[in-house]
Amino acid sequence: MKKRLARSLALLLMLSLVLVSAIPSFAADTVTTASPAWVEGTTTTPVAPVTTTKAPVPTVKGQVYTAVSGDAFWKIAAKYKLTVKQLAALNPQIKNVSMIYVGQKITVNGTAAPATTPTTATAKTYQGLGYKVNFRNGPGADSASVPVYSFNVAMAAATFDANGKILNVFMDGYEVATPNYDGASMPHFSGWPGVQGYNISSHAVEGVSEAVVTGVSVNTLDSATAEVNGWLTKRQRGDSYGMNPTNDWHKQMDFYQNFFKGKTVAEVKAWFAKFGTAAYGPIKATTTNAADLAKFNVLTTAEKAQLADVVSGATMRINDAHGFFLDALQTAYDNRVEVK
Repeated sequence: MKKRLARSLALLLMLSLVLVSAIPSFAADTVTTASPAWVEGTTTTPVAPVTTTKAPVPTVKGQVYTAVSGDAFWKIAAKYKLTVKQLAALNPQIKNVSMIYVGQKITVNGTAAPATTPTTATAKTYQGLGYKVNFRNGPGADSASVPVYSFNVAMAAATFDANGKILNVFMDGYEVATPNYDGASMPHFSGWPGVQGYNISSHAVEGVSEAVVTGVSVNTLDSATAEVNGWLTKRQRGDSYGMNPTNDWHKQMDFYQNFFKGKTVAEVKAWFAKFGTAAYGPIKATTTNAADLAKFNVLTTAEKAQLADVVSGATMRINDAHGFFLDALQTAYDNRVEVK
């Protein structure tokens, strides 16, 4: 029994030796050379693991890189002979160098990468809508000495940069009067439905006829609705507004809007304070108003030339009983919100 057991053990030992000798050796293929530990304060170039799956680190805008793997940070440090601490100091957005993610922007010249740079204040844009309403006793009275009443709604829509500079502005307004005002294009409001009527005047035709009272309005729901639905803004009234057709209201306002670009509302007001009348119209060289003439006479030759350029484009007042448009622009600025 003992002899048979000994022979069996010997046989098993021989088979084990044969099987071990028959197993192929994979030792040369499975051993990889690990990267040495990075030592801060040295310029030793780390050896990255050999790989065929990682793409080279691409260059984006000068010396700004996009990481394709976690070891990109170490490679870049080695390339520029920087310590990890030095490279990290140039990249405050990186809180942990061991957790660089794919797509992480890395810079070696202190210039932040576009994708990670916060929007600066100067790049922000703001939009505002403003208006100013005023009621007016006038203009004038009718042929029966009954006063004309009117109201104006000045409106301004504008965009501003972060410093308050006007990037673009559009201004328009309504001017609505009682029906005894004789201007043919003036929008009218005769009164609420069922309320006592108001004088109606004919329209004066220059050199042909005078305006006279022709009757009293009958105020109904239909008449009030028709009047309100027929209101036109000053721009919509166009050349029929009644100013010089070669330089009418909408043309002068277009000039002002372009002139205001690049200025803050405060700078616009300061310009009129220096070069304008009390009602915010540019001073003409031919003025006979003592206060305006005194302001004009202290201007330099260059300033007078600048004023003449403005007068050639617009002469109308921009902040008076016909419409407080600068106040509307100020309100637009006060109401501004950031455009996202």
